[in-house]
Amino acid sequence: MIEAIRKIGEYGLEKEGKSLDNPLDILVGNPANRDTVGILCIVLESGPEGFEYKGVDIVEYSKDALKKYAYKKGAPNGTDITPTSMITTVESTFERTKILPWFKEYDKIGPDEEINLLVKIGKGIRQHKEEILNDLKEKYRQDKGYNVISLKIDNNYPGDFDIFRRILVDRARENFYFTKSFSGDNKYSKAENQMCSVCNKRKEEVYGFVNTYKFYTIDKRGFVSGGFQQKDSWKNYPVCLNCALTLEEGKKYLGTSMNFSFYGFNYLLIPKFVSGVGEETKKETFKIIEQQGAPKFRRQEIKRLTSSENEVLELLSEQKNYLNLNFMFYDAPKGYNGAVFNILLYIEDILPSRLKRLFNAKNDVDTIDIFNECMIPVFEHKEKIGERPLEFNFGVLRTFFPRVSNNRAYDNYFLDIVSKIFTSKPIDYHFLLRFIMQKLRDDFLNDYPTKVSTLKGFMLLNYLNILGLIKLKERAEMNQKEAGDNWGIFEAGALGERKEISQRISSFFTGFGDFFDSDAKKVLFLVGVLAQKLLNIQYQERNATPFRVKLKGLHLDEKQVKKLLPEIQNKLEEYGKNYYRTLESIISTYFISAGNGWDMPNDEISFYFVLGMNLSYLFKTKNRNC
Repeated sequence: MIEAIRKIGEYGLEKEGKSLDNPLDILVGNPANRDTVGILCIVLESGPEGFEYKGVDIVEYSKDALKKYAYKKGAPNGTDITPTSMITTVESTFERTKILPWFKEYDKIGPDEEINLLVKIGKGIRQHKEEILNDLKEKYRQDKGYNVISLKIDNNYPGDFDIFRRILVDRARENFYFTKSFSGDNKYSKAENQMCSVCNKRKEEVYGFVNTYKFYTIDKRGFVSGGFQQKDSWKNYPVCLNCALTLEEGKKYLGTSMNFSFYGFNYLLIPKFVSGVGEETKKETFKIIEQQGAPKFRRQEIKRLTSSENEVLELLSEQKNYLNLNFMFYDAPKGYNGAVFNILLYIEDILPSRLKRLFNAKNDVDTIDIFNECMIPVFEHKEKIGERPLEFNFGVLRTFFPRVSNNRAYDNYFLDIVSKIFTSKPIDYHFLLRFIMQKLRDDFLNDYPTKVSTLKGFMLLNYLNILGLIKLKERAEMNQKEAGDNWGIFEAGALGERKEISQRISSFFTGFGDFFDSDAKKVLFLVGVLAQKLLNIQYQERNATPFRVKLKGLHLDEKQVKKLLPEIQNKLEEYGKNYYRTLESIISTYFISAGNGWDMPNDEISFYFVLGMNLSYLFKTKNRNC
């Protein structure tokens, strides 16, 4: 991965016109967030006795002026690298953690004229700190985007002064070789005239604490070779200055151009090219990921596996296998450049051809009638704006593995299954059914409609089955009758409605033959169909569905399902609306064929039953709406 990030960094440097000869180009950060429109500048002017305070100006923020602001994030609870900082609260940022504390070490005049400049600036600010604080409070408007503090000294910004630029570069370099030891002492790790592990070249100086994404750390003794001496950590992972800066640029570029959202997570899409790929091909690939390569007229046609409008996976699936794609899922509570960056999952070496397979399976599932005809609401700002057909994406999987449900988090399960889908590893079918039924039972018990969730569950299973990632129960070879073999007693001389319903059932079971590989599954499904038809009649007659209590909250087993058929038939007769004798005869035949001891977990029994309930509309008889 390091080599891939270095290549991305090299591309980013070239694209932005930056040079390793000028580290400031690479090291300056952005102090703003997306709401920032203005910077509160403490204005100082030089006078005969030092610097005089002239007020607080609101300066329009510009991304083109980042080098002037000379911002670089420091320790979370300490100062930033220069006196330019994002405001948390005015009092804290100015007085307690960032601006005034930054000048604390510069309090005595000495032989260095540039240091003396900092001493004088700090003295001028301290002398007027109460007035400055009041002015900052008066002009600070978070709702208007005035949320950064900096300095303006004789009409110049910090980045216009050599001393601030040098401090920024030196402190950034220092982070590559300086840290606190296990005991709290300061430790340094660097060596001269050694090989850099990234570029494989001998360099004048290499550093031991380069830690681009914190996947390598010396905070724990077990990571440190050479007798657990942190000063010797450069032996583990020596990195020269140019490579450290290039990796920093790669990290920055990934964060701005290759950073995508994914159902409560973010992931970085990191391309790694095979050897021999030309530079122009690499640039075209980067442009695709940057969204520059997607023609605008195709935007609405692009299929997605996520809900992100910026997703580029289908475009990448159309490329040849000249690159591997790596997905780094991460959690960064305080943003991408925050001090805490947790790598949750790293999926590597995914070829475009594998992505193509995932999209082909999506297309196969999306075109199945029962899913394509299921319309789900579309919301914008919590307001329904229309409907669209159910389509497969990873949001379907997220339905059954939500971030939090019943005070339990399912993020790890969700990411594990995502990884298995990308890497073509088997997924436990019964494990999935357990979570699908957990969602359906919750909906059922809370009187929520179960149709969409049921179809999402069946869609997920179909998608994984097409990919060959779940193993359904083996089909019996000799004693298992294929769908359609049982219809003789109805089709011989049967006409009209009876023949029509039998053909519909036969066609459905044939269409989903991998799932209906036993008579037990077929009978479960059809009893669910019949149960829903009774519930529909009850609702029409009584505006209530008292028979729901017989369904045991969808915690069904073989014995309970066998009891349901005569109970449903009796209720239909009581209402004088038993229009389903053909269906009941088919169910009875399957009960006989299925025998006893179905060898099915209760989750599977309940799933086939509720699937039948929610697809009962497929088996309407003539002139009947229920």
